Amino acid sequence: MQPSVFLTRLIGLGAVFVAVPLSVHAQVNPNDDWNHFGLNFRAGFNIGAKFSEPSGSGPFGGGGAIPPGPSAGPDVNRRYNDGYVNVDSSGNGGGQTWNWGYDHPSQVSGQDLLMHANGPIEGGATGRTTDDPNLGIDFSYIRDIGHYKWGQWGIKFAFGYTPVEINDNDPIGVTAENITDTYLLGSVVAPTPPYTGSFNGPGPLLGSQPISRSTSMGTEEITGNHRLDAALYDWRVGPSFNILLAKRLSLQAGGGFALGLVDSDFTFNENILTSSGRVSASGGSTSTGLLPGAYAEAGLAYRFSHSMSVYGGAQFETLGNFHQTADGRTACLDFSDMLFFELGLEFHF
Repeated sequence: MQPSVFLTRLIGLGAVFVAVPLSVHAQVNPNDDWNHFGLNFRAGFNIGAKFSEPSGSGPFGGGGAIPPGPSAGPDVNRRYNDGYVNVDSSGNGGGQTWNWGYDHPSQVSGQDLLMHANGPIEGGATGRTTDDPNLGIDFSYIRDIGHYKWGQWGIKFAFGYTPVEINDNDPIGVTAENITDTYLLGSVVAPTPPYTGSFNGPGPLLGSQPISRSTSMGTEEITGNHRLDAALYDWRVGPSFNILLAKRLSLQAGGGFALGLVDSDFTFNENILTSSGRVSASGGSTSTGLLPGAYAEAGLAYRFSHSMSVYGGAQFETLGNFHQTADGRTACLDFSDMLFFELGLEFHF
């Protein structure tokens, strides 16, 4: 091939590569399109949660009832954190029972046996916990209503999905009433703990009525884990503005009404160290609810072809708080100040 012919073809091929983008550039006219679909990946920040313990009876503010005091008499069942003193098959004849048990050697004090329980507590709460970022996805559709020299405006409909997982291992401080009941062993030698007597017996006899009760107030610390596995589905609708900054670059902004659907699983595993030892509790619940709110957003779009743009922006959304309970515990998901950063594509026709 002659060099001049090769050079001519090379120039012609280069002209094609230059001409095609220029022709596409020339064809880009946002006012030709009235429908716009968006697909964005988004990262959510400032979604938080608090966990709290209720006030009430029992070591976790809603547990077992306080054992009856000495004034209730010798013929009632009494359950403690570290044992029990119950009615036996004789009906506690002679004011004694073999239907009793205890857990720790430290409960034996001379001729007495000490039983411990926790009375009412004043509940506490953890601090606010987040697990940023929360990664999700967002779909949108904009139908233009008006086209002008400065750009376009229309109505935007959007739907987002964001999973939220929050683990909290912070302790919760509570104020508890500690109860100690003293029982008379007398000459009876207490079996090696842990000891469990039965209803039918026989077994070593214990006085079935406390000879005294003492109470004290103390600060207890509830440790363990609180976990939320939730999904946020949010729908948004409102006006949207596309303001041309250059031929291919535009500023997009809008805002309006938002509605969130929260589907949440709340679980807890807790321990409290009392004067009688460690007490554990666990549980959970599932809850669903709607949260109305509002949103505002802004971002930049670069139109690299007639039908497609790349978009990056930020969105503020407020939906308030979502409360969920499980066995008296409360988990509060805070959606009041969410911030999303989005990146994706837009399709125009």
